[in-house]
Amino acid sequence: MPRLRRRPRPLLIAAEGLDGAGKSAQLDLLARWLERKGRSVTVERWPPSEFIERAAATPRLRPVLTPRVAALLSAAESARRLDVDVRRPLASGAVVLADRYVWTGVAREIARGLEPDWIASLYGFAPRPDIVILFRQPVEAALATALQRRDSAVRNAAMAAAFGAFLQRMIVAFDRLVAGASGPVPFGPWPVPVLEIDPTGRPDDLARLIRGAIRPLLAEAVAA
Repeated sequence: MPRLRRRPRPLLIAAEGLDGAGKSAQLDLLARWLERKGRSVTVERWPPSEFIERAAATPRLRPVLTPRVAALLSAAESARRLDVDVRRPLASGAVVLADRYVWTGVAREIARGLEPDWIASLYGFAPRPDIVILFRQPVEAALATALQRRDSAVRNAAMAAAFGAFLQRMIVAFDRLVAGASGPVPFGPWPVPVLEIDPTGRPDDLARLIRGAIRPLLAEAVAA
């Protein structure tokens, strides 16, 4: 009887964290490493919501764009995009590397003042990652990165203080997501393994640490 050809199990690996933590660079290194092992890899970036940008730029819609309405619009757009950018490659057996994923969206909405349990359940439709890699970027470094990307006219003390407080609330939300991912009090869209990364380490050392966490996933049972 001929043996059935077996194909590798698809994997979804999500990199989360604040700006300037080196997520994109490490995912690019991981993609090349996985490709050398013969895996098909796609890297997906989590872009800003086009729905929100259009609504915010439309004077008659701006007054109704409350944080809750914005969260619902973002979630609807994400659901549509995930079908194409994540579910399809996974269905073909690929490894999908998500440069930011659901945790970043959840943390941002919590930082904007929405109820944590409501926003976490809102994103329950998203495919569950096989692992979340959380880059623990300090607020000061993330704030410096964000300010460098903005026009000099808005780089002032008041703006920096407000945005720094927002980033700190995001970190608190990430802390809760980590604790709820596998802890006694569940919180988040799904339970998931987490690897926490200190981005101040040497890039080669970080790459080895990430590969060490991915190897067991590659070695797991494959689908027939």
